[in-house]
Amino acid sequence: MSEVRPAHLPGNYELYDPSSNQLSSPLCKGCWEEGGIQNSESLETTWVSVEGNTMVWWLCHGHADAMKTRGNDLKLLKREAGIIPPLGSESPF
Repeated sequence: MSEVRPAHLPGNYELYDPSSNQLSSPLCKGCWEEGGIQNSESLETTWVSVEGNTMVWWLCHGHADAMKTRGNDLKLLKREAGIIPPLGSESPF
């Protein structure tokens, strides 16, 4: 049975299969933190500013849309369909 583990990208989550010792599907940060829901469908990579620090979060479409209406301490900078390119790829900024 899979477990939820912190992802290689800080602040995010992935499923981990202990029998194969492999990380698998990334999860929506919002779904997992708000209700423990393991949603890995149609994720978007979102770049946000939290108190002046830039972070990258994997969010479902609904949670990415909700970022538009957040307060001043949390701002949506950019979003793209799918998961962020592999580490070492060119920065989106």
